[in-house]
Amino acid sequence: MNDNRQHIKQKLQQQLEEHNFQKTEAVLKRTHPKTWNERLNRWLNNEVDIPLLPVSATVCALLLVITLPFVSLKEDTEIKGELVDMKGSIYWSEMIEERLGEK
Repeated sequence: MNDNRQHIKQKLQQQLEEHNFQKTEAVLKRTHPKTWNERLNRWLNNEVDIPLLPVSATVCALLLVITLPFVSLKEDTEIKGELVDMKGSIYWSEMIEERLGEK
């Protein structure tokens, strides 16, 4: 088995003799990082696949949970007093007080 590997290695070297590789050190540095900086750069350079549906559903749920306390479901209306029937028309008591106060 060892002879077979040696034979394959020699054949490979013969075939690659005519090719000249450049920047082998840079390639080896990127593929086999030694320092923490190189490892961090390699880790940050990876492609990340983010599934769209779960992420968007999570963002929507978080927005709903955050904004729901600020939105009131009941309609807040100001209480304008009571309704008053005056000469066949119905008015709010505050409107009548304002009109009478102006005169």
